[in-house]
This record gives sequence, structure tokens and C-alpha cells, in this order.
Amino acid sequence: MARALVERGDRVRALVRDPASARDLDGAELAVGDVTDRASLSAATEGVDRVFHCAALVGDWLDRDDIRRVNVDGTANVLDACAAARVGRLVYLSSLAVLGTKHHHGTDESAPYAKTGDVYTDAKIETERLVREDGRLETVAVRPGFVYGPGDRQFLPRLLDALEARRFVFVGDGSKLLNIVFVDDLVRAVLLAADSPVAGDEAYNVTDGTETSLGEFVTFICDESGFPQPGRHIRPRIAWSLTYALEALAKARRAKEAPRLNRARMKFLYYNQLFSIEKARRELGYEPRFTYREGLPPTLDWFRGRRASLGAPAASAPRSSA
Repeated sequence: MARALVERGDRVRALVRDPASARDLDGAELAVGDVTDRASLSAATEGVDRVFHCAALVGDWLDRDDIRRVNVDGTANVLDACAAARVGRLVYLSSLAVLGTKHHHGTDESAPYAKTGDVYTDAKIETERLVREDGRLETVAVRPGFVYGPGDRQFLPRLLDALEARRFVFVGDGSKLLNIVFVDDLVRAVLLAADSPVAGDEAYNVTDGTETSLGEFVTFICDESGFPQPGRHIRPRIAWSLTYALEALAKARRAKEAPRLNRARMKFLYYNQLFSIEKARRELGYEPRFTYREGLPPTLDWFRGRRASLGAPAASAPRSSA
């Protein structure tokens, strides 16, 4: 986001906790702070016309108190700072998770929020409500699904590790549909939401607009990376039984890491996640440019370069090119 804004000629101020980790944000003014530090937010928003709120704790095994402090209360702090600074519009990076962990077959923005008991999802719902019901400034909520691309530290790394180590198992036959979006398309959607005169106080689903199955996605990754194709499948009923058992055991042990199967990962492995992006197309002029066939090759190249720079063994060379 910051790079895209700088490249189009905007004056950009980025809120960062550690300036040393933000050295690649050339052209952006760095404001040291945190969403839990109200004073730093006041300084960061002074004289600002647009705020892009992308900060949050993300993961599938998070502490409820930490989530509330950072994601919910931190967003309330951002809203207060924006209102005091008379910011023109806040664009909030939400998530399609607010529409529930269940099967989706073309769900659009008219669907209600659906709490699940998952601390991340429920906090995301509460936070989006805070943003959309604030009333003191214009707000827009942009809801991506699984975001991938160069720089990804959440989604693809775990999938690539599982595929390379031959630990990946399909739940069912692999035909479930994904809600993926390449990072450049998401950034484009966020910029459109910031500038569109009709986007104020609205919410928009954002995906790549395709009906891509998990099996297709995984097969392409393996072909590009030289990994063996996963052939193991587990029945959904058995997978769910294991999920609840492993979660209960992890909680009893107060585990810091998520079990290999948990409810958040089952959303990726089991539930159909097809969402409508017609509203974003119609009102924002959003048109995704990257399917997984265009987005995965540069992403995998980035991962190979990163592993090489860290001294890790490189994955096999790609068998094909896009």
C-alpha cells in the first residue's frame, strides 16, 4: 500500500513500530508508534487526508485479550485520532471472514455478519462494525479473502512448507473453491475505495473473481516448484473430529502454536469460499488482473529469493513458466 501510494505521487506517512524494519519504504515518512498508543496516533494523523488502516494481529491461534487490545481497541483508537484530525476518509482492511465460516456460493455484501466463536473472526466482525457505524468520518471496509504475493508472511509460507515436507492432506476431494486475491489487485481495490465518490460508508468483497479450486491451486504450486503432488485425502467427518480433539488438547496444554488442524485452517481446506465481487466491479470499477496463474510465479520467485538470502535450501527450479 505504501509503495503504491508513493509511486502515484502521494505524500505518505507510515505508522511503524520499528523504523529499522521499514527501511524499504522509500519515499514514505516514518512515524514511530502503535495502534495501542493514542498519542502516537494523534501525531501520525495530523494533516492527513486519507488513512489506510491495515494493522492487526493475524493468525489462527491468538490470545483473546491480545486480539481485543490490538484489533478492536486499537481500531477504536485509530477512529478517535482520525476524527480529531478531521481525516477525510478511512479505508479499513477487513476480511471476508466477517461473513462466517461456512460454505459460500456467491455470497455478496448484503449477507449478515456471522460470528463463529473463533477469536480472530469475531474480533474482525466487532471491528468492522466499529468502523462502519462510527459516524464521525467517511469510512470504507474492504474485505479480501486469502491474500498472497511477494512479502506474504501468513498464508503461503505454511502451505509451501506443508507441500515440500509432504505433510499436506486434502479434506475431501480438493474441489472446494478458494477466495484468493493477489496483493497487487487488493492494493488496487483499496486505492479505488479511497477515491471513489460513492464508496463512503460501504463495504466491498474483493477476490480474484475466479472459481479456483484448492486442487487446482495446489497442483499449480507443485508444478511450478517441483514438489510432489499430494495424494492423501481425509474424509471431512474425520477431519472435523481431529480438529476438535487437537484444539482441545492444545488448549489443555496451553500450546503457543496452533495444532496442524484447527477451525481456521479448515476454512481453507474444507469450506467452499466463493464470494461475489460484483458490487466492487460496479461501484469502484475494480477488475482483477491476476489469476493464480499470473500471481503465483512471481510470488514463488520471491520466496525462493528470500530463502536463498536466509541461507535456507532452495526449492527445486520451476518446471514451467507463466
